[in-house]
Amino acid sequence: MASIRPLSFLRTQPSWWAQARQQGLVQGDAPAPDLEEPPVLVLALAMLGALASLVPLAVFLAFALGEHFVFGTGGVVLGLVVLAVAGGLMHQSRQAFVNCIALVLWCTGGLLVLVNLGDVADSRLGVLLIGTVSALVLMLGASLAQMRWIQSLMGLGWGMAVVVSLMALQSWLPALLPLQLDALLPALLWCLWLRGEPARLASPAQRWSQPRWAAFADAAIVGVLISNFASGYVARAIFWEQSGDFMPWAFPAGRALAVLVVALSTWMLARQWRSRCSTNRQAEHSLLLAGAVLAIAAWFSTGLAVVALVAAGALLAARWRIAVLCALLALVALGQFYYHLGWSLAAKGLGLALVGALLLACLWALRRAADAGAAAAGAQPAAPQRRLQWVGLVVGAVLALGLVNWDVRGKEQVIAHGQRILVPLIPVDPRSLMQGDYMALRFALPFEMREKLQDIVSPSQLVRASIDDQGVATIQGLLTESSPLEKGELALPLKRLKGQWVLVTDAYFFPEGQGRHFEQTRYGDFRVLPDGRALLVGLADADGQPVLPLPGRSIWESPLGINSPEATGVDSEAPVPDADEPVAVAPEPMPEAVANVPTPAPTPAQGVRR
Repeated sequence: MASIRPLSFLRTQPSWWAQARQQGLVQGDAPAPDLEEPPVLVLALAMLGALASLVPLAVFLAFALGEHFVFGTGGVVLGLVVLAVAGGLMHQSRQAFVNCIALVLWCTGGLLVLVNLGDVADSRLGVLLIGTVSALVLMLGASLAQMRWIQSLMGLGWGMAVVVSLMALQSWLPALLPLQLDALLPALLWCLWLRGEPARLASPAQRWSQPRWAAFADAAIVGVLISNFASGYVARAIFWEQSGDFMPWAFPAGRALAVLVVALSTWMLARQWRSRCSTNRQAEHSLLLAGAVLAIAAWFSTGLAVVALVAAGALLAARWRIAVLCALLALVALGQFYYHLGWSLAAKGLGLALVGALLLACLWALRRAADAGAAAAGAQPAAPQRRLQWVGLVVGAVLALGLVNWDVRGKEQVIAHGQRILVPLIPVDPRSLMQGDYMALRFALPFEMREKLQDIVSPSQLVRASIDDQGVATIQGLLTESSPLEKGELALPLKRLKGQWVLVTDAYFFPEGQGRHFEQTRYGDFRVLPDGRALLVGLADADGQPVLPLPGRSIWESPLGINSPEATGVDSEAPVPDADEPVAVAPEPMPEAVANVPTPAPTPAQGVRR
């Protein structure tokens, strides 16, 4: 039985690699198999043993030597000594336990050096120094290590350190920050590394040969992807603030560069596949369509540029796991695309509908072209399969629309025949991540009632409520067989939502930009049927009068802006202000109506833009 290779997701050697190389589908070859690499379980147990041995020893030595040998110049010297010992162990031994000991010592020595250099980390020069030292230490460790799994870990950290160093270096030239050169340059170097694989494989084994550094290089690009995508926007914003200068053309230039990189990556991939005759015309057109969609999205989410460049290199060199990682990151970026637009909700919905219709038309055209090509070649079109697909689409549409209309019909009956009641609201801090302006709802429940509800395991529960002359409901207790409804009472349905018991819902949504208008609300306006069905139909003020939305405006009257210069995995948390609120100065010039400003502390109802 073949042993499990540790960290194999950072490098690729598929079983059908030789056949793919003969057909010209890929460049180069995989590194030689690491027959002496221990399984993951052995490494995990060895690492636990190493930590159990070294952690108590490190604590004892720290107290024995004193702070003079741990901090300051003594700490740097001690860290260098520990690095030297760890490097010798990694270079001389291939045993799992010894290498785990060496890795722990290497990390400890590196941390000692970096911690004692941390006094200068408050400046950009200090961040550059720490990032550069980290990259050098990790590369030195990879060159000394004999085991591929250690080289993979070193490469992962090296990629992150390089991104931090290049980002700090760019901060002296603010115009370069939105261009993402800190991630694009390592990605381009990795693609050039992949291009030179055949020559390195054909040359005699050397210290810088392909088998030795393939795992390091592939792990490094994974580190670049993760660091750029996860924290790139926040880090660039910090460096931008410290850089001092403001370039109004920088962000449009960064977006244009992102679109260009995605387009060139798609063209390079299609050209290489066409030269190898590895795709048909329909697949090539599908690739170009996907590239066009990503290029358009890259204008709004510039992090897609790095993902597209790395994905192109991974597909050409058969780094399939890295290609899958790029696909996942691209899906995350596209999933967050909605939140990074400063458009109104109606404009967003219309835009997404138009994009969907355009993609559907393009796919239909590609399918028609494929059918025409098959007919010209004398192939029989798959009519029964197409008919089955259409039947599935029609049945799915009927079910979806039928279920929605059935639910709407039930709610209309509640509105038409239900009794109007008012339920008091209590202040709650609103938070929403999904839909535009809203009011978070929390209803006044007696303390005894909350204690009883904690013991209920079912997701819903009926309660008894009395109604006064003004229609205000006061919850009296749980509705059970031993405690039925009394005269003048009605049943209200509570349900458990997000760990809290709520009446029907925990949020009320209203038109965008009307949060201040709905701050006066004090009651939830409900319609309740005798069988316990209830529906929230609106909000009411302290006098019980409905608070109606203000007259809206056309979606075309709202400027179409972008909330953030790029989408790198960080959700935008800043709300869009009302028209009468001051507009804060943002790093990127944006229309005044979509500039980000803080929102005051919420009253019982507060609108928040998401």
